[in-house]
Order: sequence, then C-alpha cells, then structure tokens
Amino acid sequence: MIKKFTLLLLIVLMTACTIKQKPEFIKIDGIQLVDANSKTLTLKAEALFNNPNDVGGRLNTEGVNVFVNDILMGVVRAEEFKVPANKDFRVPLQIEVNTKDLLKKDQNGFLGGLLNSVLNRTLKVKYEGVIQFKAFSFSYSYPINKTETINIKL
Repeated sequence: MIKKFTLLLLIVLMTACTIKQKPEFIKIDGIQLVDANSKTLTLKAEALFNNPNDVGGRLNTEGVNVFVNDILMGVVRAEEFKVPANKDFRVPLQIEVNTKDLLKKDQNGFLGGLLNSVLNRTLKVKYEGVIQFKAFSFSYSYPINKTETINIKL
C-alpha cells in the first residue's frame, strides 16, 4: 500500500510541476540614461516577461548588445536572474560605458553625433541580442531588438 501511495504521489508531483509553455517576452521598457559624467555613461532598461508555469527557472542576459546612435557601446553584464512561477516579472538590464572607449570609437564622427544628440537632448539607444531561459532540462532563447529615443535631462 505504501509503495502504491508513494508512486501515486510521485506521479502527481511530476505532472503538477511541469513547464507547460515558455515564459512570454512582453517588451523592453524604461530605457533611460541613469548617469553621465566625465568617466562613464550608465544606461538601464527592463525586460518584461510573464511566466505562466507552476515552476520558476533562470534567465541569463549576457549577450545583449547596447548601441548608442548606432555605435556598439558594450554588452549587458548581469548575473543569472531567478524567474518566479506564475507571475509577471522584470529583468534589469544595465550597462556602464567608459567615455574613453567613446573617444576610441570616433572614427565615423561619433562624438559629433553625440554632441548633436546632447544639443537636441536625445539619444538613440538600441538593445539587441538574446536572453536565455532555463528550467530543468527545458531552455528557450528570446531574441531582443528594441530601439528607443531617450531624452537627456541636463
């Protein structure tokens, strides 16, 4: 009797905690310039998702490139993010750009374009790459391609 009960309990637990579908990528939101000083520019955004499953998982955001005025500024660096079960959730995306790197990338007049952006008080920021979801043996890649013009507050 105990063996049958244990087997039944195991089957119920295995079917109740399954991944029915992949978490849904909703959008990239809240792109903003957090800090700008003589040494660094800090940009941040949030990736919005919905996880309809009874179990959580992990998201890896490495591999998301950030472009400012069509010039690659760097790659988002973050630790794996824990995904909650049956919830909407936000994944923070942040990048810090060394202004010395901006000077090195000025072969096509980037600083002139950046100065023009500052005068117009706008920056064109693009997040592009892949966010990876993993739970148990299930994994899924989300392609990201979001461009937004942000206002610079001086």
